[in-house]
Amino acid sequence: MSLPFLERASLFDVQASSPKLSERLIVLLLALSGAVPLFAVGAIAAVFVYQSWLFFQAIPLGQFLTDTQWTPLFSSQKFGIIVLVSATLSVSTIAMCVAVPIGLLSAIYLSECAPRSARLIIRPLLDSLTGVPTIVYGYFALLLVTPYLQKLIPDLSTFNGLSAGLVTGLLITPIIATFSEDALRSVDETHRKAAYACGLTRFELIWQILLPAAFPGIVASFTLAASRALGETMIAAIAAGQYPALTLNPLIPIETMTGFIVQVSLGDVPTDGLIFHTIFAVGMVLFLITLTLNSLGQWLVHRYTQAVEDQNLPMAEIGVEHDTNYDVPPISFLAEIAFAPALFSRRWMERLFTALGLLASLIGPVFLGILTLATLRLGLSQLNWQFLTSFTSSEPEKAGILAGLAGTLWLLGLTILIAVPLGIAAAIYLEEYIPDGFWNRLVEVNLANATAIPGILYGLLGMAVFAEGLGWITGGSSILSAAFMMSLLVLPLLITASRTALRQVPSRLKQGGYAVGMSQWQVIWHIVLPAARPGLLTGLLLTASRIMGETSPLIALGAIEFITFVPTPTAEGLQRPFTTLTTQIFFWLSRPQAVFQAKAAAAVIVLGAMVLMMNGIAGLIRDRIQKVS
Repeated sequence: MSLPFLERASLFDVQASSPKLSERLIVLLLALSGAVPLFAVGAIAAVFVYQSWLFFQAIPLGQFLTDTQWTPLFSSQKFGIIVLVSATLSVSTIAMCVAVPIGLLSAIYLSECAPRSARLIIRPLLDSLTGVPTIVYGYFALLLVTPYLQKLIPDLSTFNGLSAGLVTGLLITPIIATFSEDALRSVDETHRKAAYACGLTRFELIWQILLPAAFPGIVASFTLAASRALGETMIAAIAAGQYPALTLNPLIPIETMTGFIVQVSLGDVPTDGLIFHTIFAVGMVLFLITLTLNSLGQWLVHRYTQAVEDQNLPMAEIGVEHDTNYDVPPISFLAEIAFAPALFSRRWMERLFTALGLLASLIGPVFLGILTLATLRLGLSQLNWQFLTSFTSSEPEKAGILAGLAGTLWLLGLTILIAVPLGIAAAIYLEEYIPDGFWNRLVEVNLANATAIPGILYGLLGMAVFAEGLGWITGGSSILSAAFMMSLLVLPLLITASRTALRQVPSRLKQGGYAVGMSQWQVIWHIVLPAARPGLLTGLLLTASRIMGETSPLIALGAIEFITFVPTPTAEGLQRPFTTLTTQIFFWLSRPQAVFQAKAAAAVIVLGAMVLMMNGIAGLIRDRIQKVS
């Protein structure tokens, strides 16, 4: 006698063992989406290797590595890459000298010393620094930091490496603070309890136990921050200058690798000429340096994770008798007297360390407040209807942001349309279909490397592939090429955020779906994705902020300054030249007139208002979804 529920279970088993053709097709599409990040890293490597090979056909490798002059744009051409590398390392070294103590002290304070109320205020403000467009940092370095430093250092040039390094240090401080705090919080809580049980103060706990235990993770944050500093473009291009000189003096103008790429990208360079190949050779050097640092950082993070998992405290075996007859030496009266001042000094050291941590953690929010107030003071007077509805002009009084505003909105919409489906599909495949093994780790390493690749290199990739190689489709350096390039740039970030959202869905929900006979795709579509919507929306918000804040890849791709039209929703309209708010800010900052700089400040205010409005709307939607769920 057969039972109906057993027959039904057998039917489910048959369907599970032979999924429908449509579901196999879905899995294939998901797999292709998951391969896009690998394609992006491979395409960057292939394009740069090919263009660099063309460069070295004309310039010997020995000359490239050993020459002490860099004058490819002059009549007497010299190609000594050491000039650009030394300037890049100079700015990055200054940045690390700023970011390491501030970031590490902030991480220690927020992890171990800060009250919960203070942490809830300081941490979001510190994280918000990562959402400020780098063009705004460049504006701050040129118009605020340099004039102030010139009062202290009269010999300081208007363009210099010192201001660029200091502000770049503020840019990368949240990276060190965030990753170091995570490393400290990952140390097992039993270590803290054991230290306090032994009579250690909080400072001694941090110095003798937590920092050594979290050391690999902290060093990984340093390497990732150094990679970000090396690849920073807009601060160096705006504040450091464009004077290639082999010097260690940070008070004079210098030119970094990214600054040179921006300088050449602003001109009309033939794609088959030596100068065009030169920017790819410089980009190849930058790619290899950042790739090495990123790989080292990821290896340290992996090693640290394994070390944390293996951490154990020695414990007495249960059921085993231990000798408790110890000879305890008597504590003399003199020893008690000597202990009192020692404890007093130890407690004062702890208070001093806590005060330093609080001061370091407040530097980021204070910088954000100064930046906001200075921008409002300079640009608020320029905000009017004519400014919002006029095209840019060589006459500063008539210049407006209509073309840049329209270009930003078009770029945001097109990139989201391309990147979001690919990013979420790739995240689903990597999180739900690929088992934890070699391929999963390979994709994760490439995702991390793709995320940390400097944006200027994506711009060069977009120029070579989308503007030149696929120009018959995209129309060259157009808004369509920019959307394709920007999609590749934000995909690693979107995939990582989406995977985090999918990972947070409770496994019991999936098990419930399988228990009623759902297929794997049905569980994903009907259960996992609805439950992960708040996290997916957060990833979308991060992606949109990145799109709106990017400048250097758009300049490398070929954004232009003077545009007297807005893109139209036609094939021809999307194939025309473009500009955005961030590129318009850069072009205005490169002009000496004070009115143009005030216009740039006004554009910064508009950009910040757009980001805040977008964050507010996304927050309301996220709260609504969470309430409904």
